[in-house]
Amino acid sequence: MNLYKSLFKLFLSVFLCSCSAIALIYIKHQSRELFIELEILKTERDQLNIEWSELKSEENKWSIPARVEQQAIEYLNLRKPSIDKMNIYTKQ
Repeated sequence: MNLYKSLFKLFLSVFLCSCSAIALIYIKHQSRELFIELEILKTERDQLNIEWSELKSEENKWSIPARVEQQAIEYLNLRKPSIDKMNIYTKQ
């Protein structure tokens, strides 16, 4: 009976060690996959930041007041009103 108990404990120990080793390998594999995904997402984030900076720069270029005024005059035929047509209001 004592021999069966010892063999059972031995097989149980081998089984638990094997399960532990397999779990460790699986967790390490998951960790590597997640790290690769993280690096891909960081690269994508950096690309989006670069694109955002370029878009902000372009927006600033297009919204310069002198350029807006030039476009209004050139394409919309808008002109500044003469002084006599302007109404100037003062605070009372």
